Amino acid sequence: MVFYTCLSCILLHSFIVPSVVAARRLKTLFDTLKIEKRVVYTVEEETQHFNRFAVELDKRLAFPSEYDLATHYDDTKPAIMQSLVDEINSKQNAWMASIEQERFKGASMSDAKRLCGTWLEKPENIREKLYTADELKDLPVSFNATEEFKECSSVIGHIRDQSACGSCWAFAPTEAFNDRLCIKSAGNFTSLLSPGNVAACSKTSGCHGGSSLDAWQWLHTTGVVTGGDYSAEKDMTESDGCWPYDIPPCAHYTNSTLYPKCPKTKYDFPTCQESCPNKKYDTPMEKDRHFVEEESLSALRSIDAIKKEIMTNGPVSASYLVYDDFLTYKSGVYKRTSHNALGGHAVKIIGWGEDYWLVVNSWNKNWGDNGMFKIGCGQCGIEDNVLAGTPMTSSL
Repeated sequence: MVFYTCLSCILLHSFIVPSVVAARRLKTLFDTLKIEKRVVYTVEEETQHFNRFAVELDKRLAFPSEYDLATHYDDTKPAIMQSLVDEINSKQNAWMASIEQERFKGASMSDAKRLCGTWLEKPENIREKLYTADELKDLPVSFNATEEFKECSSVIGHIRDQSACGSCWAFAPTEAFNDRLCIKSAGNFTSLLSPGNVAACSKTSGCHGGSSLDAWQWLHTTGVVTGGDYSAEKDMTESDGCWPYDIPPCAHYTNSTLYPKCPKTKYDFPTCQESCPNKKYDTPMEKDRHFVEEESLSALRSIDAIKKEIMTNGPVSASYLVYDDFLTYKSGVYKRTSHNALGGHAVKIIGWGEDYWLVVNSWNKNWGDNGMFKIGCGQCGIEDNVLAGTPMTSSL
């Protein structure tokens, strides 16, 4: 209590004294929190953290409580720090953590949390897809959908970028359905489908979160149109599809040569459109929709059933709980080492190996293993919310 009372005094003084003195008071406040939380920085990390801490604290309209101060410190901390990477790599050898993650350079922990927009809910009211014991016999030790469905490898292995938006709940179902549509067409349908269409129109919260189950149900009731990665309106072509992704890739508070700076707050997703945003795309929206078959939407509730489903019909979507150590993943089979949960995330499982899943993420190729990762079976609830649906023949 004495510690927090001291914090309050420091912060109060920072608001009522001249700016030079206020800056010193703020640094004292930051240093006090650093000592209390025993954080170890590089010089660059501490500079980044203090700058975010000061800038975002200055925007607060109300005097923050003692608890808010500690939370604000945690939220503005760099998403990836060398001390965390070193700790992870020192206590296990199943996977490699790395500071070299372009996706999170300059990002804070709150930036990372914004990407975790999936509501974690077990699909209790949805049909479970069951396979017989005979059907589950002799499953291979490993499987990779990009290799087994070669005619669709460019679609299955395509790495997308949800940008500074919590729309993963729309990405994973749309991507899995996209792969299945290609597979069912024997490789004749290779267009990309639009997670932006799903995020904007399926009556959820867009960049602020949503349900993968709601997304799959939208694919059945309303259907999804074509649409590739982000393209500025002036640069759109017919090949970008009806609804390219609305939000550009971005870099978090750093001078990136690859991307523009991210906004300081989460994007608000554009409103639902009744015609194709890409005016260079000739097919009307209503004729461009692709649907999931009625009553085909199902949950897979065992490891073997998930494997059989992927082998038979293609990739599936999965939702799980992300921890802060996951942000540092570079290679190997991820197994949780942290207790600091960030939120729910949705991804696409495309295969497996011995005791792990092979997964496609939506954080672009500059994260993880070229945008992909392996995660141990049973880790972080990865098998708790696995969903799939069958494309309608009329969609082909």
